[in-house]
Amino acid sequence: MSDLNEEKNKELDAAGDTSAEDTAAVQPDSDDNNAEPETAAAQEVSEEKTEPAEKPAKLKKPGKQPEEIRNGNPAARKLMLNKRNFKHGTLAVVFTVIFIAAVVVLNIIVSMISDRIDTTADLSDTGIYTLDDETIAYLDDLTMDVTVSVMNSETDFEGGGTYYKSVNELLKKMEMQNGHFKVQYLKIDQNPTFTSKFTGETLNTNYIVVEAEETGRHRIITPGSYFTCNALRDQFSQYGYPEAYIDQYVEQYVNSSYASQVIDGSNIEQAAISAMLYVTNTDPVRVAFTEGFGESDSSTLSNLLSKNGYDVETINLQSVSEIDSGIDYIVMFAPSIDYDNENLDKLARFLDNDGAFGKNLVYFSNGQAYYNKTTEDSAALVNLSAFLAEWGIQIGDSYIMQTNPEYTYGNMAIAQVLDIQDTDYAGDVYGNSLFTYDGYVRPVIRIWGEDKSKSGIEQKVLIKTYDGAYLRPMSTLSDTDFDISSAESGVFNDAVCAYKIHSTTQVVSRVVAFGSELFPDVSYSNSNNQDFLVNMFNYISGKTEGVTITSKAFSNVGFDMNQGSANVLAVILCVVVPVVVIVLGIVIWVRRRHR
Repeated sequence: MSDLNEEKNKELDAAGDTSAEDTAAVQPDSDDNNAEPETAAAQEVSEEKTEPAEKPAKLKKPGKQPEEIRNGNPAARKLMLNKRNFKHGTLAVVFTVIFIAAVVVLNIIVSMISDRIDTTADLSDTGIYTLDDETIAYLDDLTMDVTVSVMNSETDFEGGGTYYKSVNELLKKMEMQNGHFKVQYLKIDQNPTFTSKFTGETLNTNYIVVEAEETGRHRIITPGSYFTCNALRDQFSQYGYPEAYIDQYVEQYVNSSYASQVIDGSNIEQAAISAMLYVTNTDPVRVAFTEGFGESDSSTLSNLLSKNGYDVETINLQSVSEIDSGIDYIVMFAPSIDYDNENLDKLARFLDNDGAFGKNLVYFSNGQAYYNKTTEDSAALVNLSAFLAEWGIQIGDSYIMQTNPEYTYGNMAIAQVLDIQDTDYAGDVYGNSLFTYDGYVRPVIRIWGEDKSKSGIEQKVLIKTYDGAYLRPMSTLSDTDFDISSAESGVFNDAVCAYKIHSTTQVVSRVVAFGSELFPDVSYSNSNNQDFLVNMFNYISGKTEGVTITSKAFSNVGFDMNQGSANVLAVILCVVVPVVVIVLGIVIWVRRRHR
């Protein structure tokens, strides 16, 4: 029992000592005078018991905890590594998303730019993807909205071959050149509302419709008119087929499986601009070709005028009581049957226009008909000759021949180079480097003499022959013994304009006579015959000059790079691309270095 009490007392003493030590550790020394001085033994015990209290303070140092976690706590270390990987992975995903978004935005920007600015390079040696300067000049002045509808999807249209791709590229470049020019692609079977507007007209796949909403006018361009088939046309021409017949066959070949064999060039720029000239014309000029009196084929001239924005039609004087006053030109293309006086009177009233003038007659002589009777019973254009004589003009019953080889064509005396005169009718054709050809030319005689006028009618020579010409009467063509030295020689007229000016309004009525019906048909690459005719009609009608654009050949299309293109590619490949790669590499390296 005593032992238990003794043991309990020891525990109480130990507890009291611990309490005292804690109190001493927490409270500072007191200056209380009643406190007893500590013994040396008590101080030693106190110092020994305070040492363990310093160890927890060392465990709480900030520098120890990370080191212990890294070296002694794998779970905490794994957690930190996972956090680091998550951080880097998130950054990688963010950068990837930003890069993809940047690529998409850049692609959209480039697409928008390429829709408005031509960013392509034409490497073909014939420039089949490059707009002509004349086309650009015309488009720069276009102020009326024009819609060009290609009757096919763009993919299928270009799928027709290189020639269709060239046409499509040129149309899109024309659209980039001027916002008023808009191109759309419509499949015929999927757009009945659109096609119903052209009931009664032929509209097939790959046809192109040009419209101007402001004027309500439209024109349909066929593949046969926006492609050239010169070799095929020449082949048909050699057999003497008329132009209208040739056009039909060309159209058939171009729209068949033989297209790649007959198409040799693109004429889309000329065809499109010709259509625009027509549809944007707010005051169209009407040209009526007579029929019913054995006229020759005039399709070349009518097509030429139509392409340059004129409204072309036909008129049979025998079927109308009066000529429509809305018509501006009457074209008599080489009639072989004489007119009666009743119909000639209609022409006279047309030119007088109730005293207001402002009307025009263009006459092309027939190469075979006589204008004066050789015998009493012979056929001749006597009445028509008398009508022309009222304007001081006579067509001679002779051919103009040329002895000077410098002015003959193909060593044929009957085909020759002619001299364009410096007049407003010629425009820029005068003095250019091209030639004016004609054959089987009849002399256009000024019956009142040079620089003479009568009844207010004056005359102006438009085209002459060169020196070395002589006249051979048609009646002597079969005479092998014809003596050239006895023939009339000198310079003769091939085209003369007789005109009458209104005394008050200064409005003019005109009669223009050509000595040959072949003049409009000459379309050699070095000839200006058709340019002259367009300029003449434009000047008379007060229209602006027409647009003549050379077709682009598909033959021998190559990709020879010119020096300018080579320099551009060299700069891009040797400078721009390497610099971009180097800069990107440096940026990536610096970012990783400071990560």
